[in-house]
Amino acid sequence: MSLCVLPTARIFPRIRFCDDLLDEFDHIQRALRPLRRFPQDEMCGLSDKVVNDDSKLAISLRVPQFKPEELKVRLDGRTLTIEGKQEVKEEGAYSMRCFSRHWVLPEEVDVEQIRSSLTGDGHLAIEAPKMARPDSTTRSIPIEKAVNEKNSS
Repeated sequence: MSLCVLPTARIFPRIRFCDDLLDEFDHIQRALRPLRRFPQDEMCGLSDKVVNDDSKLAISLRVPQFKPEELKVRLDGRTLTIEGKQEVKEEGAYSMRCFSRHWVLPEEVDVEQIRSSLTGDGHLAIEAPKMARPDSTTRSIPIEKAVNEKNSS
């Protein structure tokens, strides 16, 4: 196998504008490279923890940058949604921060008993008890002797 290298610079004339534009994109990419190491949620200060045991479902979400009026907790059927939206308008500047989390609740969660609370240090806690499962009763099922149709004629 042979490798042929063509001098592409001679075939296509160099376009200075495109080179300058690509250099700018490279500069931006290098400047943003350190930010790629961090997951988005950690950058925003969000982290969540879910406990799903035999007695309850508990969700804890760290949202220290949001005020209570900037948070919403909704239940649509068995889908729990937590949303936060914060807008800051200052002279000559505008910033917005938002998030949305969704969980489909297990069937045994008592959706009528869901409660939420927000601590002073920004931990949003959602908790719901699980309904008691019916006790499984064990019983023996007798085996009946099947009547053989060939012998009964």
